Amino acid sequence: MRIIAALALNDLRLTFTDRGAVLWMFVLPVVFAAFFGMVMGGGSASGDVSVDLAVVDLDASRVSQALVASLASEGVSVRLLTPEERSATEDLVRTLVIPEGFGEGVLTGSRQTLRLEKEPGTSAEAALVVQARILGAAARLIGRLVEAEREQGNDTPISAESFAVVEVPPDLVRVDTRTAGRATVVPDGFAQSIPGMTVMFVMLVALTYGAASVSAERASGKLRRLITAPVIPREVVAGKIIGRFVIAALQITVLVAVGVVASRVFGLFIGDHPFQMYLILLLFALAVAPLGVAFGGWFTDPDRAASVGVIATMVMAALGGCWWPLEVVSPTLQRVALAFPTGWAMRALHGIISFGKDLDGVVPSLLALAAFAASFSLLAARSLRVD
Repeated sequence: MRIIAALALNDLRLTFTDRGAVLWMFVLPVVFAAFFGMVMGGGSASGDVSVDLAVVDLDASRVSQALVASLASEGVSVRLLTPEERSATEDLVRTLVIPEGFGEGVLTGSRQTLRLEKEPGTSAEAALVVQARILGAAARLIGRLVEAEREQGNDTPISAESFAVVEVPPDLVRVDTRTAGRATVVPDGFAQSIPGMTVMFVMLVALTYGAASVSAERASGKLRRLITAPVIPREVVAGKIIGRFVIAALQITVLVAVGVVASRVFGLFIGDHPFQMYLILLLFALAVAPLGVAFGGWFTDPDRAASVGVIATMVMAALGGCWWPLEVVSPTLQRVALAFPTGWAMRALHGIISFGKDLDGVVPSLLALAAFAASFSLLAARSLRVD
């Protein structure tokens, strides 16, 4: 056991003396996760879009006030301003202008126009939310007018008094939505990019730097010289696998810690169980660590070993769902993903992050990763010949 630990610590020391390895382990995963998270619709951990709306009510009638109250009840942060206050305010992004005579026109059945003015650069998503909620408030206003006309019971225009005393009718249509799982919020782009880039870069480092270092030691004869010491071949193989696992575990620890800090500071969503996500990634590291050793055993040229490792990582990352959610690909490709440890790792991570499952809910994925770890360990033992 002492020999295995010494070999593992030596691999750890050599890796951390390589600045390029440190860059690929800790810096680039964060950069890629941030970029792809924003590209895929990153946002806050809240599933609702908070919107502000300035309202200039030039009519100040009961009808216009009812419209504004309906907007406020729909979650819009309404800020009532006079025309003078609007001109003196510089931080407005969206303004709803209710024209003069709006209430009288609505009660008499004439067409009225509401004007939503948006400043350049305003959030397109927030603007769409505001438009939808204005339409909802207008629909409720129409329902109230219909109820007032029915209660008044004649063909004369609806009076302001009748409109004021009528009860607001209940909504005729109710939409009941629920999430597919126990997750507390709707996942955003970072729920895909953070686990996806972590899985990809853990595999990339194992299959490039790990394979290249083993290949270089074989080519230089260092592994053969170990046999002259009181070391048996299986100790060498175990030391190399454990060394790559320890390196991957440190990489995972730092990246998960960065994700937790980002979720607290910037509101990025990584689920409610980061520790369980951490355990899944450690099991994934157990699967890819021996694969990197096996790659090093297949090639005597370190550059070729690293190149093949890059290609293998990109293929397994793309097909395994690290770059995009597997739900967007065909059922055939979804089944293909399960041929790789990346596919099972992403399946387990999305179960924890996006669907709010516990480890009990992703047991099939955990068993699959354990099977990969055992199979790749046997492969590394057969590939890495040091006698």
